[in-house]
Amino acid sequence: MYKNKRFLLSAAALLFFLVLPTLNAGATQLNQASVRLSRMTQSFAGADLFVTFKLNTTPTSVAKVSICFPNTKSDGLGSGFTVSAGTPTVTGTDNKSGAIQNSPATTVPPGTLTAASTTTTTGVCPTGAGFPTWAGVITISGLTSASLTNSTLYGVNITGSGLTNPSANAQYNTMVVSSNSTPTVIDSTYTPTYIANATGDQVTVTAAVNPNFSFSLSANADTIPAVDSSTIQTSTGNVYMTVATNSPLGYTAYVKSQNAQLQSTLHSGTPITTGTFDGTPDTVTAGTTKYGFVPSTGTACSTCTGVPVYDAEYAVADGTHAGSFNSTNFASFVTHAGYTNGDQIYLRERDAVNAAVQYANDYSDVLTIVAAGNF
Repeated sequence: MYKNKRFLLSAAALLFFLVLPTLNAGATQLNQASVRLSRMTQSFAGADLFVTFKLNTTPTSVAKVSICFPNTKSDGLGSGFTVSAGTPTVTGTDNKSGAIQNSPATTVPPGTLTAASTTTTTGVCPTGAGFPTWAGVITISGLTSASLTNSTLYGVNITGSGLTNPSANAQYNTMVVSSNSTPTVIDSTYTPTYIANATGDQVTVTAAVNPNFSFSLSANADTIPAVDSSTIQTSTGNVYMTVATNSPLGYTAYVKSQNAQLQSTLHSGTPITTGTFDGTPDTVTAGTTKYGFVPSTGTACSTCTGVPVYDAEYAVADGTHAGSFNSTNFASFVTHAGYTNGDQIYLRERDAVNAAVQYANDYSDVLTIVAAGNF
């Protein structure tokens, strides 16, 4: 009888020690906890952590919060995390102010926070049957115990963790533990995470923007006021082109004169001829015959890079010069080497005549204005 009683007591004691870790693991838990890795991919080194916790039992006794990392998968097979000894940087996170968006909202824990990572987990991470073996722990210290509550969800960021993710994709049972300064564990909660395969936590996003280019003229007729040998005249400027493109290389605009002169059907013998097309504006002088092109910038673009730059032939900044027309081909007159939501370029003509140019009111020419986007 005595032997049977002794056997029963021994068996009860053995059963108690076998189930004790499992009972401890579930008996007292934090009200809430999570551990977010900045990368969940296999073998990633140096993942940052975002840790949340809401305390439970006697929160005003808590001085430290630790994150225990297993060195095996949840099934106990295969290798797990690697933790290097060091001093990670820990900062409290208050995302209720809107600076950081996260749900649920977290509050900065009170205190002067510091962190340490170690491979020694004794006294912090629970051991025994039913618990993982631990690779290491990151402990946050410096909490102001007297100010802690069990109704607030606290949040911290940990950078420079010294953590290396497991090499196999599987579930790994990390644990968040609260303790006093000794440390003696107060509450603990499993916070499982999953390690994904090499590309399992990222999405590569690609996109394309279609090219665009637009061109328009505000009008199709322009008039130079009547001229005589004592004056220089410039068209009134009611014609402008508007060019827009999203090409970072911009556009180039070209001009071609049908006749390279102003001709009269009534008196065709004395046209108003263009000057010399040589990369330099011609001087227009009263009493001498000259006909040329005078482009200039109107309303500037509001969303753009760079500005319109005029070719040397047409870089006219005063009232006594004009660019000549290429009598046989298009000539570029302005380039904008950047994207633009709209350049407004005025297209004016200027002339002067000598006394031999005959009177007539039908002098005319046709200018063709074109532009091309540079893609």
